[in-house]
Amino acid sequence: MADMTGLAAVVMLFGIPIIAVVGHYAYAAFKTWQETGLKRDMVARGYTAQEIIEVVAARRGSKVTADLPNVPPAKPIKQPAY
Repeated sequence: MADMTGLAAVVMLFGIPIIAVVGHYAYAAFKTWQETGLKRDMVARGYTAQEIIEVVAARRGSKVTADLPNVPPAKPIKQPAY
């Protein structure tokens, strides 16, 4: 029984931080993947670069305080960017 207690302690000591680091980077990759998908959908629907910047820069419940760069409107596209 003492051997199992030591093994459990070692697994928890090293396992929990490893799971936390892997989870953090998996969440960051998922968030980036979702943002890229949103941008592709917006380009396919014909949104301008300025509108895409405004949507991506917006946060839930906050207002953009800094002026966004003035981006000229995009040229019409013939097919979605995939």
